[in-house]
Amino acid sequence: MRVLPFLLPCLLTLPVVAQKAKPTPKTTEPVKEAKIDWDGEWTLQASQSDKIEEQIDAHVKDLNFAMKLFWKKKLQSACRSFNKLDILAGDSFSVTLGKERPVDTPADGTESDWKRSDDAVFKATLTKDGPTMIQTLTGDGYTLKHVYSMRKDGNSLALQVTYTHPKLDNPFTYKFVFKRND
Repeated sequence: MRVLPFLLPCLLTLPVVAQKAKPTPKTTEPVKEAKIDWDGEWTLQASQSDKIEEQIDAHVKDLNFAMKLFWKKKLQSACRSFNKLDILAGDSFSVTLGKERPVDTPADGTESDWKRSDDAVFKATLTKDGPTMIQTLTGDGYTLKHVYSMRKDGNSLALQVTYTHPKLDNPFTYKFVFKRND
């Protein structure tokens, strides 16, 4: 078969024209983050939460007898369990852990003073970023870091607590899960 030279360019472009046109990509609007509502009273979900005594025992199990007693007492006095949590949010946050005194802090990380019910004094800071709020309590030689993570349903949150001390080899951590009261 002989092709006329002037038809050759048309035949070569025919397969390109016969292909389906690709749809233009749709522009997606940025997903607006749902407003996180920290305000409210929260109740501990014990079945989903760590038992602090068991966690402490597991953490100190490999220490010698004297150090085991020393760190167990330190951890028990610093790391406390509580059945409820109350959060008042705004430009500043007021977080009440069980029957403790409220920890009042601005949400911008500015430091404030807080005295626990056993008269232990702390420097407290709080920052929030979307569904996460980080509260740091620096006491006499140790730090408690509370990381609050709002779950997607908005009706429950996880609280990861980390205790650090310069003389403790590994940080001690435990987790609580709270459900919003209706």
